[in-house]
Amino acid sequence: MSVKMNHLKAFKEVAERGSIRAASRSMGISQPALTRNIKDLEDQMGVSLIERSSSGIRLTVYGEYFLNHAKLILKELELAQDGIRQQLQKFNGSVSIGMGGSIALSILPEVAARFRQTYPEAKLYIYEEQVDALLNSLRNGELDFCINTANPDMHNGEFDFEELLTLNYAIFARQEHPLSGATSLNQLKDQHWVLPITRSGYHHKILDILTKNGLNPEVPFYINHVSGAVELLKKTDCLSILSYDLNQCAQSGLSITPLNIDLRLPAATYYILSRKNSPLLPLAQKLIHFFRLECGSSSLKAVPLIG
Repeated sequence: MSVKMNHLKAFKEVAERGSIRAASRSMGISQPALTRNIKDLEDQMGVSLIERSSSGIRLTVYGEYFLNHAKLILKELELAQDGIRQQLQKFNGSVSIGMGGSIALSILPEVAARFRQTYPEAKLYIYEEQVDALLNSLRNGELDFCINTANPDMHNGEFDFEELLTLNYAIFARQEHPLSGATSLNQLKDQHWVLPITRSGYHHKILDILTKNGLNPEVPFYINHVSGAVELLKKTDCLSILSYDLNQCAQSGLSITPLNIDLRLPAATYYILSRKNSPLLPLAQKLIHFFRLECGSSSLKAVPLIG
């Protein structure tokens, strides 16, 4: 006897509901039938996945490990079914993507408008997060792909990387900031900063650079969204690290300006990231195509288009 999808669904439902009774009610099957599915799965695995007690159930160490794989298997099946539905229904489906705030404020609006015009029945779910959160969501199958500054050397074993564009960054302040005319990094000592919550990615790299150059930034505000960081700059004397693209928006009322100091920050390379060995949905492939077009990429055939 082999592992069946209903075994995986039963195990996932029990693990998430916390009881056989709640899971059987949710799935619309009897408790004995659900218990039999779990027993069959445990026989196939050769270990106990669930421990039962008077207070309910809990996963064993093997169950905790297996649950992640069961979720991914079921998610891949769902993606395959969705992909077929999208092709049958002429791309009437949805795409879930993640990105950093700089991408959301720069190229996303044009790409989303073009996507909407071409596929008016499709839905686009957009998540703006830091790279750590995005990679975790991508890993769990919650995103179709994401665009961010993850390091290929660290994650190339589990994700596919395609270079999309580079953005230049600078230290920003409000236009009326007392140090808006600063020319030296040394002048920025003892200043307060607005920085993203991240343990990796571009901003973490820049924080290391500032520290090595004698700055130990005092950070009263940690925030994950660029728009929120801009608002904090406008209302305080804090500094932040933002894309030069925001400078082009100054005439739109952002009221922030890059500082012309003696430290040139390295450019940030943004990649399209997707799960290895997991085919992209047709709509996701179409959306990536529009991102490439907007960025003037020459690698328009890196991901084959369907339909």
